[in-house]
Amino acid sequence: MRARLKSQLAKLPTWVWIVAAAVVVTVVYSLSIAACGPWDPWETHYGEVARQILVRHDPLDLWWEPGTGPDGRAETTFWSKPALPFWLMALSMKLFGVGVGAAADEMVQPLWPELALRLPSMLTGLLTAAFAGLVVWRLRSPSDTSGLLLRPTPTHAQFAGIATSLVLATMPQWAIVSRQALTDMFFVGPVVVAFGAWAMATLAPDRELRRRPWRRKTGGTGGTGLRARLGRATIPWDRAYLGFICTFIVAVAIPIAVMHHHVLADVTRIRVSQFPERPGVPSLFTLWQVHMTMWFYWGVSALCLLLSLRFRKRSQAWLGIMYLAAGLAAMGKGMIGPGLIGFLVLGHMFVSGRLALLRTSMLGLGTLLFVAASFPWHHAMIIYRGWNFFAELIVVNNLARFASGEQEQAVGGFTFYVRTLGLAGLPWAAVLPAALWGNVRRAFAKPEAFPSETPTSRGLRRLALLWFVLSIGLLTYSITKYYHYLLPCLPPAAILTGLWLADQFDPKTRATETIVARQTRLICAGFGVLVLAFILRDTSIQPAWIAHLTTYLYTGMWNKGAPDITPLLYCCAPFALAIGLWSFRRYREAVVTMLLSALLTTGYVLGDYLPKASEEWSQRSALRTYYQLRAPNDPLMSWWFYYRGETMLSKAKVWVLKEHNREALHEFLKQQQGKAKNVWVLTTASHARRLKASLPRALREGTREVYENSHYKLVQVPLP
Repeated sequence: MRARLKSQLAKLPTWVWIVAAAVVVTVVYSLSIAACGPWDPWETHYGEVARQILVRHDPLDLWWEPGTGPDGRAETTFWSKPALPFWLMALSMKLFGVGVGAAADEMVQPLWPELALRLPSMLTGLLTAAFAGLVVWRLRSPSDTSGLLLRPTPTHAQFAGIATSLVLATMPQWAIVSRQALTDMFFVGPVVVAFGAWAMATLAPDRELRRRPWRRKTGGTGGTGLRARLGRATIPWDRAYLGFICTFIVAVAIPIAVMHHHVLADVTRIRVSQFPERPGVPSLFTLWQVHMTMWFYWGVSALCLLLSLRFRKRSQAWLGIMYLAAGLAAMGKGMIGPGLIGFLVLGHMFVSGRLALLRTSMLGLGTLLFVAASFPWHHAMIIYRGWNFFAELIVVNNLARFASGEQEQAVGGFTFYVRTLGLAGLPWAAVLPAALWGNVRRAFAKPEAFPSETPTSRGLRRLALLWFVLSIGLLTYSITKYYHYLLPCLPPAAILTGLWLADQFDPKTRATETIVARQTRLICAGFGVLVLAFILRDTSIQPAWIAHLTTYLYTGMWNKGAPDITPLLYCCAPFALAIGLWSFRRYREAVVTMLLSALLTTGYVLGDYLPKASEEWSQRSALRTYYQLRAPNDPLMSWWFYYRGETMLSKAKVWVLKEHNREALHEFLKQQQGKAKNVWVLTTASHARRLKASLPRALREGTREVYENSHYKLVQVPLP
């Protein structure tokens, strides 16, 4: 029976294994997405900005308004991030009908708010992992890939691609960021696409693009006139060029069309016409300026398309995709995206001794493509809001963070990201040293040492090694250090690990293994087990470390409330066993066990840890309690408290007091007497202890806490 089952599985075509892997990962990512409430500080902040796009019918001018009260307009405009993540979140919320409904408790209802907020990021994370695997597969496979998906077992190249996607998707930090409404995935995804496109353009064997006449022939094409030349003209008609066109539509055409339609819409003109006339405030003339500016960028876009018709090589289409992806990265989180791409590309040219690629890298057209993808919104906002917008977005939130730091807890030394990588890549971090060693050997050894290695494969390994080293070096050099800034380092680490996993199935490599290689393998195995043990020990001491992978609040009360991580130890235990199997050359069993352990680890983090932690990090349960118990006119107040969840989850129907202001508190309570039965106060757990003493004496007796967790408390204050 066992032999028969094994025989039947071996006959399954490769595409079945790929689909099965994709389904399993998608299910793991999706099952508990609604069990986790939106987290402060990022998800609720960005979610409310996206919701305001729908409320204000304005995709151009991003907006954040805390609520009502003394600090209800402590902020209004939102200029710390570019628009792409919020456009996608707002589009998802629009499709799901979330954010602008009549129900006051709409944002704390099950499933739809969380799904709408997180779906764009999750799709981006999963598609990025799939694209990284595709690039590895294409660069490790023969030039003729026809029929490979129908083979009964994956080739080494196919398995390297599948393994790369699985490794990246099962790294905890990648999984968590994909599952949260953050901006990081919207710049890291384009960075991976850009560098994958660069690899395909410079490493893969090039070929001519298939072309076809731009119109049907209706007669002779002889002669030398313009009409004759047009009759002989051809246009690209190739899969690679189609990929470029699709990327162009998404990155350039749709955003410009949306912004152009917005400034011409009647609702926009009516709203702007009501603004006061003073310097720095948009006017109808401002809308006209933006309108004319969009026509300029339509012209740039048309020029880019006309020039792209001259593409003759597949590499040119891939380079075009790279420049468009750099523009998307700039729209995802700012200068860090295109800066990282340029740094890596120039570094690859220099290290590989191929500086001549500068002459063939389409700098002129590439610059136009980058401008068309990233400049229109920035330019429109400079016209709309002035240079103060540019100063806050570019100078304060990009250059200053890199050069001078932002917050006291966001600091660290040389080992900050090395230590973080252990948890971010758990459990794969345990074999990353072995993967680095294995890829260095194959990338720089003599060709006869590894006969199965092609020049393209060696180039891919060298490029991934350079990508990993330069990324982690650049991030380490930055003054500001947050755990989630490590995210761009995970794709190259996954590529190196995926290639190394596929190498374990190479029979020629195993047959020619030297004594030194065996000894090194044993050393790497022992070191890997120690790395795994140290990571799990540190996580056991500070369970909130997993939650911190996507936040910046690392101190005080934010170290409390994390769930017990004992199940994580059981999920990683098979990985330690797999390392032992690998050290004894049981490669197939080792690789399968590693993949299963990684899936278990990701399943635990997403399905058990995050839902439990969200009860402490999210305000959703507190707001649900408020909506369940309140009387019709009872107001919600955030007192001595200003995070973000209280605004998004109440749809900005919250009275905001950021500081301990007893006079303002008493005045608000006095205003509510005769109008409401209770005032509901949301505050931190530490400040709640001082609330009763800050209330008027007549109201202290009936005050009671109706909800509490490690971070927040909801207090009911009955009114006479």
